[in-house]
Amino acid sequence: MTVRRVDRLEDVPSPTPDADFVVVDVIMASTAIVRLLEQGAEYVKPFGGIEEARGFAERVEDAVLVGEQAGAPVDGFDLLPLPSSFGDHDLEGARVGMLTTNGTRAVESIGAHENILVASTVNARAVAEVLAERDRETWLVAAGRYGEPTPEDTAGVRLVEAHYDGGVNDEVAQDVRDSVTGSDTADWIRNVGLGEELDGILRFDSTDTVPRTDDGVFVDGSG
Repeated sequence: MTVRRVDRLEDVPSPTPDADFVVVDVIMASTAIVRLLEQGAEYVKPFGGIEEARGFAERVEDAVLVGEQAGAPVDGFDLLPLPSSFGDHDLEGARVGMLTTNGTRAVESIGAHENILVASTVNARAVAEVLAERDRETWLVAAGRYGEPTPEDTAGVRLVEAHYDGGVNDEVAQDVRDSVTGSDTADWIRNVGLGEELDGILRFDSTDTVPRTDDGVFVDGSG
């Protein structure tokens, strides 16, 4: 299997190759999608724009909208993509629409097909195992932010690569940890009082949940 990587979504080639894609937006879309499915959501549908997400909520009964724009809440949305808060809500069977500044737009940029997985630090090993089973050309896409690479997304890609190549040693784990905690995004998370979100992100390989696209929505594809 050929594994390619890009450090920002803008470097994904056009037209999109016939390959598997792994989108990595560690803070926060990837981690949020994983945790929403863990909390029992039926699916998570990604959106690249606010009005499209609102239209989904109008069409789908009891839809839940999760999202942010530039780190701020979106008017009319139900939840921010903060995994530490999901346990306070009944998400069993929820049909979730999700919009984030970078992660869900990365999915939209790649295109609506059936070969997109979502990876973060919390499920990197499980994603690598799925990729090994599928044995297809794969693109690891660090979403980045506003067209620039981000240390945390690049580190998330590295964690998936290390698992795929045979395992994560202490040096790699510490490097990934340092890259995540030392990023500007992590600084912002701490400054707004959301340090518990970083604690969750640093629980490497704490889940086997692997979000995978199925007819335009993310479901758990680990099985």
